[in-house]
Amino acid sequence: MIVSCKKVDTKPDTLTLAYQMLGDKTWYLDYRQTITTSGIKTRTYLGQSTYFINLLKDKTTIDSDGISGVYSLDNKSGDLHISITGKTKSGTSLDYSYTIESIGAKNLIARYKESDTSTVKQFFSAK
Repeated sequence: MIVSCKKVDTKPDTLTLAYQMLGDKTWYLDYRQTITTSGIKTRTYLGQSTYFINLLKDKTTIDSDGISGVYSLDNKSGDLHISITGKTKSGTSLDYSYTIESIGAKNLIARYKESDTSTVKQFFSAK
């Protein structure tokens, strides 16, 4: 009698894990950094009413500005990106995306290019 076994990799892939870590949470903006060639300017929102975004497991989203829609994740050249396609309360369509630098159980760091000379890094926490 010959018995064989096959090792099955049960670890989720990067996108599946990212969806699990982001989904069904409200992410609150704690502070943001604007990074330019002349330095870093930090603005804190701790202890204040601030921007938040709900990212739900069904891949829908709504934020404190009233933008609702859907989000998706992709892994481009080793960078994790979140793209949001939404609409304002008045029906104006918006598409925007962030590069995710770090995701933890309760922390998220995302960045986007504001201009050719300026990058914004946002620091969120889930409560």
